[in-house]
Amino acid sequence: MKVQQLICDKCKVVLLEKDSKHLDNERFPITDEEAKIIDKEHRGHECHIELVEKF
Repeated sequence: MKVQQLICDKCKVVLLEKDSKHLDNERFPITDEEAKIIDKEHRGHECHIELVEKF
């Protein structure tokens, strides 16, 4: 199973993990609540998205 992970480069932690079903649309869906938490705890941090194979 493949999942997308939003990773904080500064903290070296996975912030969110989402199903890869939105990958074809080049989207990483995020809720308003998730956005507020990330903004509060990781404001100004560089982040990136990775596609990861889960076993």
